[in-house]
This record gives sequence, structure tokens and C-alpha cells, in this order.
Amino acid sequence: MFMATIACIAQQSPRSTLSAFHQTTYNPSIVGSTKFGNIQTVVREQYMNFTDDAGPSSVWFNASIPLSKIQSGVGLSINQLTQGFEKRLDFKANYAYHIDLGSGKLGAGLSVGARTIGWEIKNPIYPDGKNDAFVDSKIANKENFVNLLLGFGVYYKVNNIFTSLAITEMNKPVLKSESSNIEYYNRTYWISGGYEFKSSNPMWIFKPNMLIKTTFTDTQLNFDMITEYNNFIIAGITYTSSHDISPLFGVQFNDGSKFDGLRAIISYDIVTSKIGGQSSGNMEFTVGYNFNLSVEKENKTYKSVRFL
Repeated sequence: MFMATIACIAQQSPRSTLSAFHQTTYNPSIVGSTKFGNIQTVVREQYMNFTDDAGPSSVWFNASIPLSKIQSGVGLSINQLTQGFEKRLDFKANYAYHIDLGSGKLGAGLSVGARTIGWEIKNPIYPDGKNDAFVDSKIANKENFVNLLLGFGVYYKVNNIFTSLAITEMNKPVLKSESSNIEYYNRTYWISGGYEFKSSNPMWIFKPNMLIKTTFTDTQLNFDMITEYNNFIIAGITYTSSHDISPLFGVQFNDGSKFDGLRAIISYDIVTSKIGGQSSGNMEFTVGYNFNLSVEKENKTYKSVRFL
């Protein structure tokens, strides 16, 4: 008699110190929320110089454009994650619809895509000294699993206040093997909020914000304090619930030069946990470009994606 069992090995979305600067990765409602198109790449190396370079490594690519005539936006998000012998690739198409609500703007969006996951195991070690035929067959075949990926998000911005809610892995994909179904992904809920404070000196802008990422069995928090000077210099610090402290620095060009629309930011995580002593910390870098889709030239003022 054959009996299928269900095992639970839930995986959470990869960490990102700069998540406030690429919210379309997890919240489709934000695509097309400004009049500018955007392309962006984010690269993260976690636990650098860890044994056998086994620390997680992530790359994100996001692109979005507004469809102002129908109050919408479309985009795509790609994420490649390598951690240990696991390799994962997400590809999502995003759609959002925006309306004016009260004195603010409300957006709602959906994402549809796929996730592939596979394992590349070299020289496996068997505790009992015997080879595992099932594992050996998976290694030889380099088998990958492919799952449908669904997501949903909403945001609301009024004056200088911003809040959003998103759900990824909404359909809770399951990995199927010969003997069991593995609940490898839990729904992840993303709750964020932020405020843009303009000081008496108009050259200085302060942007505190918070992100809660939770599956209800595992929760991560990011607290950011970002400062912008003269609409050019970006600097700040991030504190996480794992007690990492992360200074960040960047620049953005809004001056009509040949670099107009370009933004680059880098962060470094000071890992205070015990694993920090076995690595050189975490580093993350993003570069993005905002472009005007209008035929007519106009005066550009770019804002952080986080504050739309």
C-alpha cells in the first residue's frame, strides 16, 4: 500500500537590507505608481568569506512602466537565490491599478509567475557510510521543481505618509517527490510604513520607515532611517531584528545631466550574531534608472520608490 506523507520545511524569502528601495520585488501594487518607468538591479552577498562560500547570494532585477491612460502599471520581477547547494529562480509578471482615494492614492496589484528550485550537491556525505540511491538519482538527474507563484499587494499614500501590505507565495506551492509532498513555502506577509519629513532647511529630508516580514512562524523586522541631502546624497542606517546594524550610502542624479535618473546605493551589514565571527559580514548594492516615457521633455523630480 502506498501512502503519501506531507512534510513541512518552510523557506522564507531572502533577506535584503535595501528592501525599502525595491518594493516591487514583493509588492506588485507599486508598479507604475509614478509617471516614470524604472529598471533596477540589486545584488546581495550574505556571510561573505563563510566556509566554502556557502553563504546565501541573491540577485534581483525589477522593471516597471506606468500605463497612465488606464491608471495602471505593469512590470516584472526576477530573483535568483543560491544558498548552499540550493538554487532558486523566481520570475513574476506584475500588474497594478491605481485610484485616487480621499486625499491620497490607493493601489492594488497582482503578481503571477513561476519558481524553479533545484539542488547541486557535490560529494555528498552519508552518516551511515552507505550511499542513498534516491539522493544519488537526484544528483545525477539534476532534477528541478517548478511551481506556480501568486502574489497580491496594496498600498496607500497620503501626503507624506506611506503604508503597504503584500502577500507572496500566496498559493503555498508544494514540492512533490515519490513518497511525500513537501510544504516548502509558507505564505509570507509584508507590512511596511514610512514617513517623509522635510526639515526647516529644504535641502534635508528624513525618511524613517519600517518593514515587517512574517510567515507567523518566523518574523523579520527592518527599521530604517534614511536621509537625503540636496536631492543628491542618500545616507542612513538600518537595524534588523537579528541585531544587524547596516550603514548605507548612495547618490541619485536629478540634475538634467547625462546621468539624470540614475541612482546607486550600497550597504554593509555588521553581523552581531555568533555567525558574524565566521564571516566578513553582508554587502548589498543596487543600481537603478528612472526614465521618462513622455514624448515631451519636462522637469524631472525623482523620489524614492519607497515613497512613490
